[in-house]
Order: sequence, then structure tokens, then C-alpha cells
Amino acid sequence: MILDNNSSDNTLDVIAPFLKKIKLIKLSSNLGFGGANNIGIQKALDAAYSHIFLLNQDAYVRPDTISKLLITALENPDYGIISPLQLNISGKALDQVFGNQVRKQYNPDSEQLKLDLSQNSPSTVQEVKFAGAASWFVPAEVFKKVGLFHPQFFHYGEDNNFAARAQYYDFKIGIQVTAAVLHDRKPRELPKFLSTKLRTFPLHQLLDIRKPFFIAWLVGYYQLMRTWSKLKKISGEKHKTQYLETRKWFFTHIKKAREIRIELKEGHK
Repeated sequence: MILDNNSSDNTLDVIAPFLKKIKLIKLSSNLGFGGANNIGIQKALDAAYSHIFLLNQDAYVRPDTISKLLITALENPDYGIISPLQLNISGKALDQVFGNQVRKQYNPDSEQLKLDLSQNSPSTVQEVKFAGAASWFVPAEVFKKVGLFHPQFFHYGEDNNFAARAQYYDFKIGIQVTAAVLHDRKPRELPKFLSTKLRTFPLHQLLDIRKPFFIAWLVGYYQLMRTWSKLKKISGEKHKTQYLETRKWFFTHIKKAREIRIELKEGHK
């Protein structure tokens, strides 16, 4: 299944030769990462699929990846999210962002990475705190319990929020180090990364239902001020409007934040 999120390039032309083998859903507007994925996820749930594999449009799957992920998921029902290794386009090193996310639990040198990826059978799943949703293998039952991506996050932050909710429901997050996808993207530039973080990460912390509200508020507000301070040193007042909009969640919109937290704790509806 492919969700075309109102693309403006030649995506539909590229897909055209494969329409007999895939289901194409064309959207009339860009719903963001979470909104578009939610449509596909719900259709998969309605069709009674047992597992759902999310894959970014700029990622490529190695031939044995999905089969290894399925075996891993079936053998480890306590894991709600399993990611393959997300490599950079060379296929010889971890994607920079993914590497930073899992570094404390998995930080191989080039020889270890090559050895892991040469294995024909999946290895024991490696638990991590978080891995980005560029490539996620998720049992359908997890979405049925946790819910879908929350619409408050349009682009970025929705995977952090969903992963936290999955952990709230006692699901683990893991990586299968013998399986991989190649993520074809450029390294993040610091100003762009910080502006995205300013828009999403403080709100993710505020809505993190793993934490009591007071702690979530403190952590989120700290992240807001810390990120804004770093960004201001690089870009001056350029992103002040975004800073002020995000800041509203901690004061003006605090009632709405509480309501969303209650909604998230209720899970799938």
C-alpha cells in the first residue's frame, strides 16, 4: 500500500507500472507524516492484517528485512515496535540520526556492523529507548491498544509521542541488528534541526503520559528554553514566532494539553 501525500513531483509516474501489485491511495492534501500513515494503518486494521510495516518514501528495504522482522515480532510479543537497522545510503554505516538514537544500546564499529548484517537468521532483539519511524514493524494489536499517531503532531514528533504511549502500555521498543533499510537523506543542518526540535520536542515532553503532568511540564518547558537559547545563538530572532507559539502550550493552552493527555491514556477508540 502506498499513500501519496499530495506529492508535487513525478511520484505517481514512478508508481504507475506497479499498480497491479500495490494499492495506491492518493490524498488531495498533505496530511503530514502521522495523518497519512493513519489512513494506511486504519485500512490495514480494517482488513485484519496482523502486522504493519511503516517505511519512509526515502528508504530502501534489503531483501530479507521484512521476513526477519516478522520472525522477531512473533518471537517477542512484548515488543510493540521493532526497527531494522537504519543505514545511510552507502549501506556501510548507521544513518546519523538513527545512530544517535540508539548509540547507548547499540554502537557497532564497521566490522561488527558488517558481521551483524551478514547473519542469515535474526538475532536476539536489542531493546532501545527509541528509534525513529522511518522504518517500524508494529503488530496490529499495538495500534488497537495504543491508538494511531496523534494529529497534534503534523510532521516530526509524532513517532516520539507514539513510542512513549506504547511504553506507557508496557510495550518495549527494539531493533533487529541483522535486518536493515537504507535511508537516503542528507545529514541534518543544525539550524533546521533545532527549529524542528523547538516546534515538536517540548510539546512531546509535555504530552508524555509516562510522566506525571507536573514533571512533564517541567521537562518540556526546560527543553523549550534550552532549545530556544541554542537556536537564538545561531539564527537570532528568526524563529521567535515559533518559540512563542510553542510556549503557549505551557501557559495559554495548558488545559488543552491536559485534555490530550487524558485522551492518550484512553488508547484506541
